[in-house]
Amino acid sequence: MADATDALKTLHSRVIDSLDGYKEARAHIEGSETGAFVDRCIEEREGFHETIHRQLEAQGITVDESGSAAAKAHRGIFKIRDVLSSGNSGIYSECARGDEYLASSYDDAIAAVDGDPKWDFLVEQRAKVQAAVKEAKSLA
Repeated sequence: MADATDALKTLHSRVIDSLDGYKEARAHIEGSETGAFVDRCIEEREGFHETIHRQLEAQGITVDESGSAAAKAHRGIFKIRDVLSSGNSGIYSECARGDEYLASSYDDAIAAVDGDPKWDFLVEQRAKVQAAVKEAKSLA
C-alpha cells in the first residue's frame, strides 16, 4: 500500500494544484461565455478534491492541503505567460497542459490501486480531466 499511498497523495496534491490553476485562470479569462469552461472545471476539481480527501482520511492517510511547490512555481510562470500570450487562447493552452499533467497523475494512482473498489471513482474523474484537456485545446 506504500506505493499506492504515495501515488494517491501525489494525485491529491495535483488536484489541488489544478484547482488553484483554474482559479488563477478565472482571474485572467475574458468574457463570461468563455469563462464557463473554467468555472465548470473549478467546480469539478473542488468535487474531485473532496472525494479523494475523504477517501484518504477514511484510510487514515494524512495529506497536505497546500498543493505542490512545483505548481506554485508554475502559477508564477502562468502569470508571465498570460501577459505575453494571446489572451484567452494562451490561458486555455495552459489549462490543457496542466490537465495533461493531472491525467498522468490519475494514471499512476489508478494503476497503484488497481482492483480496489474504494478507488473506482478515479476512472470517472480521470475521464473528466481528459475531456477538459480536449475542450481546452479546442478553445485555445
